[in-house]
Amino acid sequence: MELKELWRKQKLKGVFVQTVDSPAMPLIAQQAGMDFIFYDCEHGSFTYDKLTNLILLGNGRGFPSIVRVAQLARADVSGILDCGASGVMVPMMETKEQAEQFVGWSKYPPEGIRSYSGGPHTDFGPSGNHEHRMKEMNHRTMAIAQIETVKGVENVDEILSVNGIDAAIVGPCDLGISMGNPDNVMDEWELAMIQKVADSCRKHGKAFGIIGGNQLLKHFYKDVNILVSAIDAHMLRDCMKKAVEEYNNLEE
Repeated sequence: MELKELWRKQKLKGVFVQTVDSPAMPLIAQQAGMDFIFYDCEHGSFTYDKLTNLILLGNGRGFPSIVRVAQLARADVSGILDCGASGVMVPMMETKEQAEQFVGWSKYPPEGIRSYSGGPHTDFGPSGNHEHRMKEMNHRTMAIAQIETVKGVENVDEILSVNGIDAAIVGPCDLGISMGNPDNVMDEWELAMIQKVADSCRKHGKAFGIIGGNQLLKHFYKDVNILVSAIDAHMLRDCMKKAVEEYNNLEE
């Protein structure tokens, strides 16, 4: 079952990757029990060549990839999907018009205006049978709006009313910055803002996710469908810090 439908049956657990571009990463994540891997092309440093290889590796093992692109642009949205990603997320979504543009570039006709080409997303299969392939791709491709500003929260109902938007994921850090409260994502006002997104997702039948710490995920656990608190750089830092502590403990 594709991620686009699987979230209705279980909570999806993902690892957010900004730093590690080794092919070992998707293999380790899958072995650990993650449901998907989330590559960051907004703040990460992945090239499309490397990303395509990582996505193809995951696809070959039945382990899906979602990618956050840097911006709402046709080259970014359609290009990442042509690399074979199962989903694409656009940051800082704030208006219905942006959502409509996003759907246009992420979905094939009749849902959108995505240009057709063979390649990684079709497993390099033979050409032809375009109508079937476009329908199949639209069925399995997730278009995810990242809501991380006050304006985005204010317009979330309009954004999620757009047919073809499949999910909304909150970025609590940038949302707090947008609110003028950058260092306390558990502030009651921000929690209320996030709840508004969760409620809108439920209203429109869309998946709801958070990229944030486990304290925040626990608070919204009954609402959240896509959980992303594991971040590669954070995990590496925490494990190295623990290793240093264990070295120091040898003296005792």
